[in-house]
Amino acid sequence: MLKVTTADVIRQLVSRGVFTQKKDAEYQIGIKDSQIVVERKLSVIAYLGDTLESVIQLADMFKKIGTKEQQEQVNAALAELVTIGDYWNEA
Repeated sequence: MLKVTTADVIRQLVSRGVFTQKKDAEYQIGIKDSQIVVERKLSVIAYLGDTLESVIQLADMFKKIGTKEQQEQVNAALAELVTIGDYWNEA
């Protein structure tokens, strides 16, 4: 079983620049009440939580509504999260 902590989730999203304001994006990603949120025109439209599943939901959502930059950043964070910890031994 893959174990990813809340800190791992937030750290990866921060390191990929997911939470920085996107100039031409209609939707922004932020943190509110310790959860990942999606905002549209300064109003929260979705609370996603703070787990790996939250990042998967975010990736799915941004395939439909996000900018290319947002999609790439979320996908990179997701890829990093699923490879945290042990790697397969190529012996």
